[in-house]
Amino acid sequence: MTRAPLRRAAAAVAAGTAALSLTACGAFGGGTGTDGSDAGDGVITFWHYYGDPHGVPLEAALARYAEETGVEVEPRFIPFEDFSRTLQQQAAAGGLPDIALVNAFETGQLADAGIIEDLSAYADEWGEQDAYYEAGWETGQVDGATYGIPHLADDYALYYNEDVLAAAGVEVPTTWDEMEAAAAAIADSGAASYGLAMSGIEGAEGATGILLRTLAAGGDLAGFGGEAGVAALESIQRMTASGGLSEGFLTWNEDDAMAAFTNGEAAMAINSASAVNVVRENAPDLAWNVAPLPADATEATFLSAENLAIGAGSGDADAAWDLIEWLQQPSVLEEYLPERNKLPARSDVPGAVTDPVRAVFADQLVNAWAPTGETALHSTEALTIVQQALQAVVSGSASAADAAAEAQAAIDEAMGR
Repeated sequence: MTRAPLRRAAAAVAAGTAALSLTACGAFGGGTGTDGSDAGDGVITFWHYYGDPHGVPLEAALARYAEETGVEVEPRFIPFEDFSRTLQQQAAAGGLPDIALVNAFETGQLADAGIIEDLSAYADEWGEQDAYYEAGWETGQVDGATYGIPHLADDYALYYNEDVLAAAGVEVPTTWDEMEAAAAAIADSGAASYGLAMSGIEGAEGATGILLRTLAAGGDLAGFGGEAGVAALESIQRMTASGGLSEGFLTWNEDDAMAAFTNGEAAMAINSASAVNVVRENAPDLAWNVAPLPADATEATFLSAENLAIGAGSGDADAAWDLIEWLQQPSVLEEYLPERNKLPARSDVPGAVTDPVRAVFADQLVNAWAPTGETALHSTEALTIVQQALQAVVSGSASAADAAAEAQAAIDEAMGR
C-alpha cells in the first residue's frame, strides 16, 4: 500500500533530525555522479526516494527532459529510510547531488546544515511564487530565503460509504458536530461497526486525526494546549464514548484505517489522496466518495509535500535550476502528476486533476496547513506528544484540559521555549 503522507512526513523529520545532528562540512563540491565523476561535468545528478512504482513516472519525466534538451540526467534511487543519512554522508564526502527531492518539512534542517543551496536569486528571477499554494511555498522558505521549490502535494479529506450512510439515514457531515452525530448514528443503526476510522497509533502518525480536528478548531501544533486542542480532545473522546469511533483506533496506522473502510467495518475514514487507488484496487465494488474534511471554527487540512532542492556546491547549479523549472511547468505537471497519483503544488495546473475524486483533495489545498520554521524542526516530537495526550484522554487517565496542558508543556520544552 501507499505510505501515508503524515507517516512519511513524520519519519522524514525524525530521520532528518538524526542525520543532520552533525554540522555539515563546507565546500561540498556537489554534482558528483554515482561513479565519482567530477561536478560540473554536464550531467545532472538527481536523487530521490521514490521506489517502484512511484519512481517510474518521475524517471520517465527526467528522460523526457533529457530527450528534449540533450542534457544528460542521472537519477539515483535511495530508499526513503536511508535518504537523509545518505545526504549527510555525501555532504561530508563532497558528493552531494545536483538536485535532491526532499521531504518539505525537512527543508529547513537541510538548509541550516548547509546541505542545500539558497535558491532565492533563481526563484526571484523566475517569478512563479504566486502560482503556488501558500502553505507549500512556505515549507521551502528559511529565514526569508528560498531553499526548496514545491514539487507536488497531498492532503486529507473524508472518505465515505454511500450505501452505509443511506442505510443509517445520515448525510455526509460538513461540521465536526455533524461528524460526531453521524458516527454515533451509524454505530447505533448497525449499518457498520462504527462510523469513523482514522489512525491513532502510538507515535507521530497517530496524531493525524487529532491534529486535523485541532486545525479545524482554529489551533495548530505548536499551541496544542490552547482551547482548540482541548476541544479536539473532547470531540474525539465523545466519539469513542458513543461507539462512533472504535477505541481500537489507538492501535491503527493509516493503512489499517483504510482497511476498515474498504472491508465495510467503518462507514467513513480520514485519509489522504494517496489512498484513492487503495480503495479502487481493494474494493472495486464499493459505492464510495470523498468530501472535504468537516469544518469547525475554520476549514483546514494537513499538507504533505516534497521540495526540489539543489545540493550545496553543485558544479551544475544553473543546469539543475533549468531542470527544476522545467519540471514545474504546468504542461509537464499535467502529464506527470496523474501517473504519480499526486496533486499539483501550484494552483494553475487544472489539467493535472481531471478525476472528480482527486479534485476534492485539490480544492482543499487552499486551506492546507503545514509545519514550518521551528515547528517543522520539532514536529515529530510535538506530534508524538499530541498522540500521547489523545491516548490519555481516550483511556480515561486524564481530562482533556489536563492532557492538553501537559502536552503544551512538553511541546514547549521540545522547542526550547
